[in-house]
Amino acid sequence: MATEPVYEVYALKYGERDTTKCQFFYREGSHDPLTLHYFVWLILGGPHPVLVDTGFLDDDAQARGIRNYMSPAEAVRRAGVKPDTIPLALISHLHYDHWAGHSLFPKAEFWIQQDEVAFWTGPFGSTPAFRGSANVTALAGLVTLNYADRVRIIEGDREVLPGIRVHRVGGHTAGLQIVTVQTGRGTVVLTSDASHFYRNVETRQPVQIITSLPEMLTAFETIHTLAGKEKLIVAGHDPEVRERFKEIEPGVVKIA
Repeated sequence: MATEPVYEVYALKYGERDTTKCQFFYREGSHDPLTLHYFVWLILGGPHPVLVDTGFLDDDAQARGIRNYMSPAEAVRRAGVKPDTIPLALISHLHYDHWAGHSLFPKAEFWIQQDEVAFWTGPFGSTPAFRGSANVTALAGLVTLNYADRVRIIEGDREVLPGIRVHRVGGHTAGLQIVTVQTGRGTVVLTSDASHFYRNVETRQPVQIITSLPEMLTAFETIHTLAGKEKLIVAGHDPEVRERFKEIEPGVVKIA
């Protein structure tokens, strides 16, 4: 009987930005500084590399005050993979920092939740409450990519490859999905923005940008359940990722 591959998972940092706690955490009064790190994630060890999210391009980096930006494609190269050889990218959600870099991976098929596509092409994405998180040009590219058979619109939880699954949790966005990966150390949970920081999932404190608060709170419990006793949880924007796991060279963090 065939066994599942044992995967390796890497967090690849490509930029950072300063903000304050009150601008980020839900109903937070503190003006203390807070730094976000920007990552894409790479899964190796199966029949081909799998990318989770695509980051953004230089235009967003300049417009949004990103420090120490490098192209996510360069971050992937630093991990030993050529960007144009990646055939599959799992898109957690369609905010600019997770989707706007899709052109950097010209042979990838993008897996996106149906609820996510519907939200950003529906009546609410363009409203002031949400549009600041969007790169409109990148969102428009969904249509072209879909007609080029490079978008797979999925609904709910799905096996990607043996040992890799996506799980729709919503909350932060309408169709946010997280990714679980079976590794030699246990189940890695790539939370993306279901938990920007460890403070979110560990204290159950939401962030400010929300489409469903109950779904966001439920997602925290889902993350803990999926992670099991090993608790190999990878927060989406937390500088602590580089401390809790092993940074094998600058910006390349081996999770498991």
